Amino acid sequence: MKQDAKASQGLNSANTRLDIARALTQIVGHRRTIDWVRAERPQWLQSALHSELLYGTLRHYLSLTDVIQKQMKRPLKTKDLDLQNLLLVGAYQLKYTAVADYAAISECVDACTRLGKPWAKGLINGVLRTVQREGKQGPDAGALAVSDHPEWLRSLLRRQYGEEALALMEANNQRAPMTLRINQIATQPDTFKQGLQAAKISFAEGPWPETVTLLEPQIAADLPGWDQGECAVQDQAAQHAAHLITDVLLSKGPNPSPIKVLDACAAPGGKLFHLREALTQARIEHYLFALDNKATRLQELSIMATRLGHATHPHVHDLPLTTESIGLVCADGCAIDLPVPEGLDIILIDAPCSGSGTIRRNPDIRVLLTEKALREQQTLQRQLLQNLWQRLMPGGTLVYSTCSVFSEENDQVIHSFLGKTADACVVNPSLATGKATQYGWQLLPTESLTDGFYYCVLEKGTDHHKANSP
Repeated sequence: MKQDAKASQGLNSANTRLDIARALTQIVGHRRTIDWVRAERPQWLQSALHSELLYGTLRHYLSLTDVIQKQMKRPLKTKDLDLQNLLLVGAYQLKYTAVADYAAISECVDACTRLGKPWAKGLINGVLRTVQREGKQGPDAGALAVSDHPEWLRSLLRRQYGEEALALMEANNQRAPMTLRINQIATQPDTFKQGLQAAKISFAEGPWPETVTLLEPQIAADLPGWDQGECAVQDQAAQHAAHLITDVLLSKGPNPSPIKVLDACAAPGGKLFHLREALTQARIEHYLFALDNKATRLQELSIMATRLGHATHPHVHDLPLTTESIGLVCADGCAIDLPVPEGLDIILIDAPCSGSGTIRRNPDIRVLLTEKALREQQTLQRQLLQNLWQRLMPGGTLVYSTCSVFSEENDQVIHSFLGKTADACVVNPSLATGKATQYGWQLLPTESLTDGFYYCVLEKGTDHHKANSP
């Protein structure tokens, strides 16, 4: 993999280990995310080696912690969490990478001085030498996957998925694929794929013309056509959203006037821009609105829109609508006086959730997520559904999605909503992969090309009849 220019300047290796120990301390000690590290401390993720060490250590954080603790006579003090994380980085290298053992150990030892704790050199050296003697991690992927998930998460997976739970945990320990969405407004899929071939970048075809999965991850900014907005990185599971909505609209036949579409949790914009591209490709005239409750996220969304060639503008409620650009609305989706148009034809709610279907892509989830937080998401999800439903016109369609594998955030939310909503009717989707649930469709990371993802399609009745659960 190519490294960026900043990385090529080459900090010495001990600094890299120090960077990762500090990043881990922010994540584990201060409950921040990898996204926070990327935004607030970009120097800690400035090279391919940085990413490998951070993601890999987080992927095996729990099992590596067990390895380290067995080698210590007494646990380190809370104020020395940075040393514990430095030990974990060293242990990860010894167990899982081709880095020479002497280099992995000596560079972690040297990093103690930069941490201002030279007294710990002997401790770091002694523990890592013992780990070295144990050798590389053995081949028992199942046992390792179990130990790399917290107990409550293992139990919940087993309760909901039974014998399939082990395969899910093993999938969570794999590296996520890098899938691209070709922007069909900017280029033809065949032309873009020819560019990949010319650059000697191998890929697999996806289920749609605009979808390709790279066989080896690449730096996105170095991809052919990236600066021209010809592609975006988007998981294949997430690409179903635009296709579900487009298929619904096409099944209803021609509309004499532009339809009104709202992406209610729009940032960072992947599904929003795919929706724009898919509707344009299908020649469905539309007004498109992007709602988010944080102005900074909408600003970042606008930057991505500019690269992809999609125009955006702040939507002002009492001004005429425009089909020329995407209207941006900064507001809380649960607010009563929501400044979006009435009578929406389509609403997409990609609801805030645990992200439990993306653990292989976001390994910090396994050390940050709690069972309490998982259940607390239900309140927000239900509020979003109930409030936004009021903006949907009779005969309109709402697509509810999450990147979760748990029914607490999926079918249970829909069940509660249906019990309170007389004019809601479930429209059963059927996707090429995954499986049907009581109300929707569940994609799982055991399918190697998709994250865990849930979709439910709801149609608003015109006669206020009570919906029948499937």
